[in-house]
Amino acid sequence: MLVVIRGAGDIATGVALRLHRAGMRVVMCDLPTPTSIRRTVCFSEAIRLGETRVEGVRGVLCADAATARAVARAGDVAVLADPDASCVAELAPDALVDAILAKRNLGTRRGMAPVVVGVGPGFTAPVDCDAAVETMRGHYLGRVYYQGSPLPNTAVPGLIGGYAGERVMRAPADGVFEPCVEIGATVRAGDVCARVAGEPMCATIDGVVRGLLQAGVRVTAGMKSGDVDPRCHPEYIETSSDKALAVGGGVLEAILALSGGAAGDRGEKNDAPALGDTFSDQGFVSALRDELAAGRRVALASLLATRGSMPRHEGARLAVLEDGRVLGTVGGGNVERVAESRARALLAGEKNVQLPDASAAQTDRNPHAPGTAQLPDASAAQTDRNPHAPALEWLTRDANDMACGGDALLAVRALTPDDLPTLEALLGALGSRGAATLEELWADPSAPELRVATDARLAPRASWDEASATYREPVLASATCHVFGAGHVGSALVPLAASIGYEVAVYDDRPEAADPARLPSATSVSCGSFADLAAEARIGAHDAVVVLTHGHAADETVLLAVLAREAQPAYVGCIGSRRKAALARARLEAAGIPAERVASVHLPIGEDILAVTPQEIAVSIAAQLIRCRAGRRTQGEGTRS
Repeated sequence: MLVVIRGAGDIATGVALRLHRAGMRVVMCDLPTPTSIRRTVCFSEAIRLGETRVEGVRGVLCADAATARAVARAGDVAVLADPDASCVAELAPDALVDAILAKRNLGTRRGMAPVVVGVGPGFTAPVDCDAAVETMRGHYLGRVYYQGSPLPNTAVPGLIGGYAGERVMRAPADGVFEPCVEIGATVRAGDVCARVAGEPMCATIDGVVRGLLQAGVRVTAGMKSGDVDPRCHPEYIETSSDKALAVGGGVLEAILALSGGAAGDRGEKNDAPALGDTFSDQGFVSALRDELAAGRRVALASLLATRGSMPRHEGARLAVLEDGRVLGTVGGGNVERVAESRARALLAGEKNVQLPDASAAQTDRNPHAPGTAQLPDASAAQTDRNPHAPALEWLTRDANDMACGGDALLAVRALTPDDLPTLEALLGALGSRGAATLEELWADPSAPELRVATDARLAPRASWDEASATYREPVLASATCHVFGAGHVGSALVPLAASIGYEVAVYDDRPEAADPARLPSATSVSCGSFADLAAEARIGAHDAVVVLTHGHAADETVLLAVLAREAQPAYVGCIGSRRKAALARARLEAAGIPAERVASVHLPIGEDILAVTPQEIAVSIAAQLIRCRAGRRTQGEGTRS
């Protein structure tokens, strides 16, 4: 579920944290020069700094709506300098939240999204919003009104530590704000905290500076410009307030109640696909990064090698989080049971277990354990293992009652803050649509290491090297499926392609077909002539091109433009009958397209499953995309997912 929030101040940020932690994707909009006071807990700081973190969640400044969608999908909070929320037209969110807290409605209208929520005074449900949330401290804070309005603004700040209006610092004059202290500084009544046009702005009580405008903001006399917290708890400076989270809880309630269920239940508008379970999945890596950044523990179970028949192979991961949640899968069955059990045991004892001495571990090593050419007896490997220490063991078909008939090398280890640079490097590569080689080193089984390889050559495939006890895996951003034609088959294919790991770019020459509201799973939707769209599309070597336009001539226009490129995509397919296929191939060759390129086109497109309806044809195309992608993986081409 995609939610756009107007405003990115401290209350809006509390809302964003609640929604983000509930699994929703969040895009926030604020002024080009934000006027947030509590900047250490405001995602608006991303506009000034490029990115910021609040309680372990990263906010990233985005240049446009398309980038914001991608950032939100990757698991971060996207921030736009877009005070009018013009991005709503392109993003077509599931919900719009106005959390500007201007004490009046600045242009939000009911109907701008399927669910519209107003925060604070100035909104009346169901007149200009579907629900309004109370922001007044006291008995009604966070309450949701489906009919009526929040309490009117009293202009008196809420009571904190026995102080109300006294804790707020206001600009002494019109001019440019120049802070003299930092947020978090301890001050006494009378201390100068900032100057405006040479006039001092002083603290009126003792305490810790909880908020302060950024330097250079133009202010007017009497404008709220700072906040002193008399409770003197420095840790409060870095965490969202009780008020912000209470309001966020109200917004979350309203969205779930009005959208008919939990995030993602409304399949036709689901913008938050389930997390993947490999390090090529941005959402999965972001989730691990966020847990570690917030100081929470994570245990990671990974398949580093497999032999024989297995439901999942090298690179599949399962993470157990400190709160008990499980992300990812290593294939189900006994492998999954053992992996999750090992991870939970490691997490339970991680803080107080003395890890074995590395040299002793090497000396007493099972001669059949990983690092030699033979498969060990899993029962022997499990006899003396410390359930709270990192573990690397072969799970064999016989010892572990694995009906699939294969064997798996299972690695279980705790992720630590030392792994954050590696996760950040992976996210950097994925976010820039680049690639990296991930290495997992188990030569010292008591201290396994996760790192990004420094050599420039990308690993061709996931592989385990017995001699060095090193696992290498290519990490690549999701490929894009370029769908030319958004008719019945195209619109049915878009959510299927997104569900199997593709970013989906859709192109059509009909404005009514190229409507983002029809295609919520698409990463981008473009309208124009097919000749221009095909010529301008950024098609990579690992991408797929699916041609489903409304006419033979347009199909051939797209095919000609794609096949004439110097660098060819990994997959090209076009809809049509066998007779059309023969005619199209002849015309493409006559136009100068090499015969081998023409022959590589899947025409007619799709697996032969006797598909008839648009939905069935879309399934056949998705199946063919999966089969071709899997074939390239086994050939070691480092294929993107």
